[in-house]
Amino acid sequence: HGKQVKATGSDHNGSNPHHILKSHFTSILDAISDTTMLANDLSSVNLITDVVKDEVLTTNLSRYKGASILMHEVERSLKVFNKSERLEAFCHVFKKQSSASVEVASSMLRELGML
Repeated sequence: HGKQVKATGSDHNGSNPHHILKSHFTSILDAISDTTMLANDLSSVNLITDVVKDEVLTTNLSRYKGASILMHEVERSLKVFNKSERLEAFCHVFKKQSSASVEVASSMLRELGML
């Protein structure tokens, strides 16, 4: 029997924060509307470094490129710490982005068992 991987993210065992983030990665990138606001908000809760925040704020990046940089830093943080509290903090910050982000963040919080 081969292991099937579902694109919905419902194949995780338990509530692995890194896996939950990865399973929603594309939806997150698509829902990010304001990379400046997100960079400042993520920095304020210590989910990204000042170096990454400054890179996004001071270089002329497309929305998608800036979003990718921010999310890879959040992902790196989860790999290092792998704490559900960090993903929960991200979800609460991310909910402020757009109506689409509320849906994605709520889905991740449900998978974490926080909703």
